[in-house]
Amino acid sequence: MKKSLLLTLSIVGGIATILLSVLIGVLIGNADLEGNYTEELKEIKANITAAEERLKDEESKLLSIQEEVNAAGERLTSENEKLENTRTKVAEVKQLIDQKDTLTTEIESLKNEQEKSKKDLSKLDEEIKAKQGEVSELNDTIKAKKVELDKLEKTIVSKGEEPIQLTAGQYIVGPDVPEGRYQVTNIGKGTNFFVYDAGGMATVNTILGDSIVGTGDYVFFTYEGNMIETLGPVKLIPVK
Repeated sequence: MKKSLLLTLSIVGGIATILLSVLIGVLIGNADLEGNYTEELKEIKANITAAEERLKDEESKLLSIQEEVNAAGERLTSENEKLENTRTKVAEVKQLIDQKDTLTTEIESLKNEQEKSKKDLSKLDEEIKAKQGEVSELNDTIKAKKVELDKLEKTIVSKGEEPIQLTAGQYIVGPDVPEGRYQVTNIGKGTNFFVYDAGGMATVNTILGDSIVGTGDYVFFTYEGNMIETLGPVKLIPVK
């Protein structure tokens, strides 16, 4: 559009220049006839003046149009900048939408993991309750064993002999420990205690002590040739 207006302005200016040149040529070529054609020359001059005025008007209009074109160009540039900004914002919004989709997927995954964790926790609670029931039953068993031990201790009468203290190890009944009936009790923490007959068969296999797996003291018979084995220090109390 800008090039078209400039071309129009050039054409109008060229025509005005040609017209002016022709008129001046006519005036110069006919200088001798000026006296005879005064009225015609006046009319021609008036036409030239009018043409010049119209030319000025057209130039003014063209300048006004050029200014409008420039203003339109500036507006177009501004609109292009707005369009580019809009495109940038659209890209940012699209990126945010993509991020939202990713976050939504991650949230769904976390929800699934949370549900799985809840199920695992519920299962673990059930197992804990079951174990607590087992522990409760075991405690009841321990209490019953202690009652039995108390009853047993009341029926045991000490011989009044000095107790025999053994460290962890193996002992032969006869050379190391006299045969007889004994009440064995642990010294310190609980320990495993065994008695084997002459054929190597275990006649006593128990855990001494008051721990969760211990059974307290133990009363047993032993004979010459048996072997006593203890994994910790114990005390043998001779009983009748």
